[in-house]
Amino acid sequence: MGFDEGARPHSLEGEGSSLMLAPRPWNEEARLEALRSYEVLDTEPEASLDGITRLAAQLCGTPIALISLLDEDRQWFKSRVGLEAQETSRDVAFCAYAILREGLFVVPDAHLDARFARNPLVTGAPHIRFYAGAPLLTPEGLALGTVCVIDRVPRQLSPEQVRSLETLAEQVVAQLELRRMNHTQRRLIDELRGSNERFQILQRATNDVVWDWDLVTNQVKWSERLAPAFGYAQKDTSPESSWWFSRLHPEDRERVTKSLDHIIDGSGTLWTDEYRFRRANGTYARVMDRGAVLRNAQGNPVRMLGAMVDVSEREEMRSRLALADRMASVGTLAAGVAHEINNPLAYVIANLDYARQEVEHAVAQGTLEAGELPDALKEAREGSERMRLIVKDLKMFSRPDDERMELVDVRRAIDSATTMAWNEIRHRARLVKAYQPVPSVYANEARLGQVFLNLLVNAAQAIPEGSADCNEIRVSTRLDERGRIVIEVRDTGGGIPEEIRARILEPFFTTKPQGMGTGLGLSICHGIIASLGGELGFDSELGKGTTFRVVLEPPVEMGRGKVVERHVLPAGRRGHILVVDDEPMVLNAIKRTLSTEHEVTVFNRARAALKWLEQGQPWDLILCDLMMPEMTGMEFHAELVRRWPERVSDIIFVTGGAFTAGAREFLGKVASTRLEKPFEPQALRELVKSRLSQAD
Repeated sequence: MGFDEGARPHSLEGEGSSLMLAPRPWNEEARLEALRSYEVLDTEPEASLDGITRLAAQLCGTPIALISLLDEDRQWFKSRVGLEAQETSRDVAFCAYAILREGLFVVPDAHLDARFARNPLVTGAPHIRFYAGAPLLTPEGLALGTVCVIDRVPRQLSPEQVRSLETLAEQVVAQLELRRMNHTQRRLIDELRGSNERFQILQRATNDVVWDWDLVTNQVKWSERLAPAFGYAQKDTSPESSWWFSRLHPEDRERVTKSLDHIIDGSGTLWTDEYRFRRANGTYARVMDRGAVLRNAQGNPVRMLGAMVDVSEREEMRSRLALADRMASVGTLAAGVAHEINNPLAYVIANLDYARQEVEHAVAQGTLEAGELPDALKEAREGSERMRLIVKDLKMFSRPDDERMELVDVRRAIDSATTMAWNEIRHRARLVKAYQPVPSVYANEARLGQVFLNLLVNAAQAIPEGSADCNEIRVSTRLDERGRIVIEVRDTGGGIPEEIRARILEPFFTTKPQGMGTGLGLSICHGIIASLGGELGFDSELGKGTTFRVVLEPPVEMGRGKVVERHVLPAGRRGHILVVDDEPMVLNAIKRTLSTEHEVTVFNRARAALKWLEQGQPWDLILCDLMMPEMTGMEFHAELVRRWPERVSDIIFVTGGAFTAGAREFLGKVASTRLEKPFEPQALRELVKSRLSQAD
C-alpha cells in the first residue's frame, strides 16, 4: 500500500482542539471499487467472521476486537466484540492509518501519539489507549479495512500475537472471497438453468469443481477442474452417481445422502453441505459442496447443478490457530507449575541434605544409633533428585519463544525427550539406548528436544498398546564416516506404506484419524533440523518398522584446551550474605546451608531489603529470587543499578524459573550470576565461596 508522497496528516480544527486526519491512499478509487464488489457493507452478522473476531480478542488478550471496513466517509464494523457501536466517522478511525501500509499498524499508547491524543475515541468512549490493526488486503493488494484489537490501557503485542493477527486478517479476506464466490455462483446457477451451453460458461467462470447431475438418468458430468483439484482425470471417473458417493468418507456418506434426498424429494431448491471427499492418492479433502435443484413445470426434480470447493487449507489453518493457542496455554502452565514446584523442592533438598549431615555427625559422635534413618533420608534425597530432573525437563519443553543458541549435549536432550515421552512408550515397547560418544551441537535446546520428542512419540504410536515385551524402540547416537552426528530412532511398528512415503514430511499430511493430529509435527521437525544445517530422513519397511534419522554437523573446532578438573576451594573468609526470597522456607533452607560459614541476613520482601541496605549495613553478596510479589528481582536489580551501580555485580539470582517473556528477556541482558532452584546445597556453598574469593 502507499499514498501520495505529498500527502501528510492534516488537522481538522474544532472548538479548542484539532484532529489529525489520515491521508487517502493513492489508489482510493480502486480500493473503494474493490470494497463494493464484495457486497458486504451493511449486511447481517456472519458466524464465520464473528468467530475470527472472538479469536483475535482471545489471542491478543484485549477487550475489543473488530473487523472494520472503510468506505468514503465511515468505518463500518462487519463484526465486533466488546463494542456496541456499528460504525464511526472515517475522520476518527485509527483504521484509516492502518490501511496505508501492508504490515501491522500499532499504536502502543494513543495519549502519547500526536495523531490520536485528541481523538474523541481516545478522550471519550471507548477510551482507546492501545490499537493494533492488520490490513485486509485483497489478492490485488487493495486494503478493504482491518482486523484490529483495542485496549483501554497501553500495551504491546508479542511476536506470536502479531503473526496471529496477520494470519486472521488473511482468513477474513479468504472468507470474503469465498462469500463473493458463493454469491457469484448462486447468481450463475440461477441464470444457467437447464442449458449445457450455460454449464460450460459456469465451468469457465469458477475454479471450483462444477457438476451437473441428471436426476432422470442418474448421470453426473464433472468439470475439468476435477483433475487439478482432486487428481482424477476424466478417464478415471464414471458418469454414474455411485462413483461420486463411493468417494465420500464412510463416516459422512449416510449424512450427505440423507441431506441430498431431503432437498430433492422435498420442495427445496438450494443445498449446501461439508464432507470429506477421497482424492485420487487416497487422502481425504474437506470440501464445501453447494447445489441447486431444477424442477419441471410439474415441480418434479429433473436436474441438479452444483460446485464443490476444497476447503482443507481453511480447516487446517483453524486447527493450527487452535493448536497454537492450546500449546501456548500449556507451555505457560507448564512453566508456571515448574516454578511453583521448584520453590518447595529447593528447601526440601536443602533440608534433606542438612538432616543427613546432622544424622551422620551424630552417628559418628556416638550420640545416635544409625538404624534405618540414614537410609530413609538417602532414599528421600534420591526421590527429590528425580523430581528435580523431571521439573528441569518440563521447563525446557515449556520455552517455545526462547530462541537462544548454545552448545547442547545431544544425549542429554534425548534423555529429556524420553522422560517426557515415557508414558507413551512404556505400554508399547521396550526402550533401548545405544549411545556412542558424540560431540555437543550448536542449537536451541528446546527446539532440538522438540524434534526428539516428536520422533519418539511417533515411534511409540506406530506400535499398538499391550505388546511392550515384543516390540522395541531403539535410540542411538554415532558419528558417520564424514564425522557428522547421527541420531536414529528405530521402531518395530508396522512401517509406512510406500504410496505415502513421499508425503510424510509435507505440512498437514497425517495418517491419524481426524482430531488426533494436524500433520505438522514432522514438517516442523524437518524445518528445525534444516535450520541447523542438518538433515532429517527415514527408512521404512512394511511389517518391520521405521527408522528416522537426524544428521547434524559437529560444531566448528574451537581449539583443544586443557580439561579443567573440579577442585575443592580452600576455606575462605566469612562473608556477609543478604538473601531475598518471598518463600520463608527457602530463606530458612539457604540460611541453614550457609550460616555455619557466613553471616546470613534474610528478607521475604525486596523493599525491606532495600531499607536495610540504605542503613549502610555491610554485605558481600546478595542472593535474590527473580519472581516475587510487590517488588520483583528485576525491579530490585534496577534499584541497585540506580543507587549502588558499583555493587551490581555482587547480586546472584536464585530462581525457580523465568516463565514470563519479560523475565527471560531480563536474564538474557544482565550479566549477573544465576543459580536455578532446586539447587544442590554444596553447589550453593561453593558458588558463594568462589565469589568471595574473587572479590578478595
